[in-house]
Amino acid sequence: MKGGIFLTAKDLMILTGSTNYNSCANLHRATRDSIAKGKRKLTVKEYCEYEKIDFDYIWKTLREG
Repeated sequence: MKGGIFLTAKDLMILTGSTNYNSCANLHRATRDSIAKGKRKLTVKEYCEYEKIDFDYIWKTLREG
């Protein structure tokens, strides 16, 4: 992630420490569907609110990663 507000499967790979793109893509899809069925994009803020984790920590981790 370089300055964008949308979370990608590759960003989830960084956050979870996973090396499997498909599992992170499935996690991304499941999170989007839980927030709103058919939603195509997921913001970092939406992900943090859904997972109940600190936005600032995630934002800094992705900006450095």
